[in-house]
Amino acid sequence: MFTLLLVVVAIALLFDLVNGFHDAANSIATVVSTKVLTPFQAVIWAATFNIIAFWVFDMSVGNTVAKTVDSNAIDLWVILAGLLAATFWNLLTWWLGIPSSSSHTLIGGFAGAAVAHAGFSVIDSGEILKVVLFIFLAPFIGGFIAYLIAVVTISRSFWKKMLVILALSGVTIMVMEYMIEYIDMKPIMLYIVIGMVSIFILVYIWFELVHGKKPSAMKEANMHKKLQLLSSAAFSLGHGGADSQKVMGIICAALLVYGNMGREGKLDSSVPKDLQITELMQIEYHNEEDKLEKFKPEVAQIDSTVYFMEHKEIVDASTGKVVYDKDGKVTDGYTKATIPSYKEIDDALSKIEVYTLGDALCDAKTNDTVFTDKTLNTRYAYAGIFGNYVDKKSGELKEGFKIKTKVHSDTMPFWIAFGCYLMIGLGTLMGGWKIVKTMGTKITKVTPLEGVCAETAGALTLFTVSQFGIPVSTTHTITGSIIGVGATKRLSAVRWGVTINLLWAWILTIPVSAGLAAIFYYLIVWLR
Repeated sequence: MFTLLLVVVAIALLFDLVNGFHDAANSIATVVSTKVLTPFQAVIWAATFNIIAFWVFDMSVGNTVAKTVDSNAIDLWVILAGLLAATFWNLLTWWLGIPSSSSHTLIGGFAGAAVAHAGFSVIDSGEILKVVLFIFLAPFIGGFIAYLIAVVTISRSFWKKMLVILALSGVTIMVMEYMIEYIDMKPIMLYIVIGMVSIFILVYIWFELVHGKKPSAMKEANMHKKLQLLSSAAFSLGHGGADSQKVMGIICAALLVYGNMGREGKLDSSVPKDLQITELMQIEYHNEEDKLEKFKPEVAQIDSTVYFMEHKEIVDASTGKVVYDKDGKVTDGYTKATIPSYKEIDDALSKIEVYTLGDALCDAKTNDTVFTDKTLNTRYAYAGIFGNYVDKKSGELKEGFKIKTKVHSDTMPFWIAFGCYLMIGLGTLMGGWKIVKTMGTKITKVTPLEGVCAETAGALTLFTVSQFGIPVSTTHTITGSIIGVGATKRLSAVRWGVTINLLWAWILTIPVSAGLAAIFYYLIVWLR
């Protein structure tokens, strides 16, 4: 089975490569069609930022993809069939020059093979419905944002332009600050957005000071060509991050399946350490103001004594007594001579790591079941690790609480995580010229100004929506953005016949991929 796992990982990375050159047009179509960069320069530019995305994005979308199907009800052959179908459909649509969604191809293939293997019960219908819904929402969101940005950008009033840019930027930054606090988005993404906004504002101020009195169309076009390099880089960053996560999600599912094989409640010791997936447990709930709160249990063991942090107090797990209060002062019954310092305990605290087995969570260090069937192991409850979040007698979570697990990119084997970003970057280097023509010229004729607007809108959409774990399509997003900027001129500027054909391709991608995956699965079963 280990050989089969390696084959599955290899095919997944191959799909990522195909995804790269299939979707290269998403990142480079506008900069090529507006002659900001030559095709060769454009693919190098996009590929570089596809790879840099490794240090920017986490696994929000990857978690959604990995849990689309119950990994305990399928096997590696199912994942292989889904990947083969997705790769085949991507190559076919690339050959025909159709900008279909690689994301939806992958999800459709994964789901179709799983249904062929075990029926519809293994599918998480809620996650699939979310994906289908955003087939229509993603281009609408991208188009709406692009339309707003374009209307602001073409305004001749400098102060009106600055006011609206600052207002839109303020809203975006507030949303992203919320995401950093409550959904574990990496802060670097907020810094990137702030940096982009700052550069845009400085460029517009410089242009107003130098050319404001007599701005020529040529000078404005040259300014927007420079800005388009920035917006293209941001979109390529979003493209690399959003699409690589999806492949990482499939590989994560394969690793979980491989680890689950032949075990009953415990991690299979035959699974190599660098292929074990652990997930960080976090309990979350909503308070009276419906504000999402999170609690990440932290435990430290020093000199055989287990300590845990609860509401900034450090507690002795064996006695349940508070050792240090919220101010870091020793409480009654303890002396500094008999216990480690507050700082020593605080530095040693580490988040509990667990792995999944069906609906159960298991402690990665002891292999004990921590949580199953909505109930926590009383050993963990009595230890006080979960404090006010569980009933100490029954071990059940109190009302309003729920367990949620996530795979983070830093818990994935490095060679797999970085390999996904590297492969999509290499794929982008191969280009995808047939789709470039469709995206850059057939939908609507794109100017440098409109290219900036479309790519900025696409980047903002990917940066935000994907962080909520929604596998939004980069293809749909940039297409909607291009339509949005085209509509600012007049609705007739958009070639709606081409757009409707694209829409049909998007709608058919998931069911066709699912059907192909089922055929591949039955062929594999027949040949085995």
